[in-house]
Amino acid sequence: MSASTAKVKAVDEAPDKPAADVISKEFSPARLSPLLRRGVMLVALLAGCGLAYGIILAQFDLLKGPVETEHGALASEARVSLYVQPIQIDVVNDSMQVRISVVPASGATATVADRDFLLKIQRGKQVEHVQVRAAQPLPEVTYDFDLNGGNVSDYPLDRYMALMTFAASERAQDSSEKSLPIHVTAWEGILGFSTKAQSIGTQQPDELQLQFAVRRTGAVSFFGIAIYGAMIVMTFCALILGSLVFVGVRRIEVTIVGALGAMIFALPALRNALPGAPPLGVRADILIFFWAELGAIIALCLFIAAWARRGAQP
Repeated sequence: MSASTAKVKAVDEAPDKPAADVISKEFSPARLSPLLRRGVMLVALLAGCGLAYGIILAQFDLLKGPVETEHGALASEARVSLYVQPIQIDVVNDSMQVRISVVPASGATATVADRDFLLKIQRGKQVEHVQVRAAQPLPEVTYDFDLNGGNVSDYPLDRYMALMTFAASERAQDSSEKSLPIHVTAWEGILGFSTKAQSIGTQQPDELQLQFAVRRTGAVSFFGIAIYGAMIVMTFCALILGSLVFVGVRRIEVTIVGALGAMIFALPALRNALPGAPPLGVRADILIFFWAELGAIIALCLFIAAWARRGAQP
C-alpha cells in the first residue's frame, strides 16, 4: 500500500470516531452528583421517619386522655352511688390502690347518708364491709386490689387486669336483707397508666362487678420503645467505629476514645431515664440493654487494641 493510499484511508476513518463518541454520550444514562444523591437519601430517610412516627401515633393513641365511665344501674334509679378512682399502681408487687367513695345520689347535694345500708366490696377472696349510717357523712375507703394476667417483665408493653365486686343491701322492716341497685362512676386514668373499666355480668341481679384493664399509656410505651431503639443505634455506631479502626479501614483518631467511653456511660443513663422505673432485668434489658452495654465495651476494646498495635510512636 502506498503512502498516499494510507493517508486517504486515515482521512476517511478519522471523522467516524468523534461521531461514535457523540452518540455514546447522547445515550449514556445521566448520573446524579454525590451531593444530590446524598440529599435524596436524606429526604427519603426523613420521610420514612415521619411515616413511622405517624403509624406509632395511630397505634399507641398518644392523644387520648382519661375519661369517666358509668356502670351499673341508671343514675336516676340507683339507690347507692359510688365513685371509683385508681390512685396508685405498683406493678412490681402486682397491686392497684383504689379509692372508693360513696357519693350523693343523682340530683342530691347533701353529703350525709339518708338511710342505713351495708356496702360490700369484694377484692380477691376477701369481702370488705362498709357500714353507712343515716345522718352520717358519706364514707370514703381505700383498698388494694390484685393485678392479674400480666408481668412487669413485658415492660413497656405489660398489661394487667383487676377485678372488684360491689353489692349493697339494707335491712327491711321484717328484718330481711333487701338488695339495692348500685351506680358506679369510674375514673379511667392514673399517672403513667391507662385503666379501662368494664362491667361483667354476675349471678346476683343487684351485684356489680367491674374489670379494670390496666396498661401503660401510649406515651410511656412509645418513649420506652424509643429509648431501647436508641440503645441499639448507639451500639451499632460504637461497633462500626471500633471495627473499622481495628481492621485498618479507617485511621486511628484518639478523640474517638472519648466518644466510645461516653457511649458506655450514656447507656445506663438512658436505662435509668425510662418512665415508670421498671426493675432491672426485664425482658427488654436482657434482649437489648445488656447486649448494648457489652457491645459498646467491645468497640472500645477494639479501638484500643488497634491503637496499641499501630498508634504513632513518641
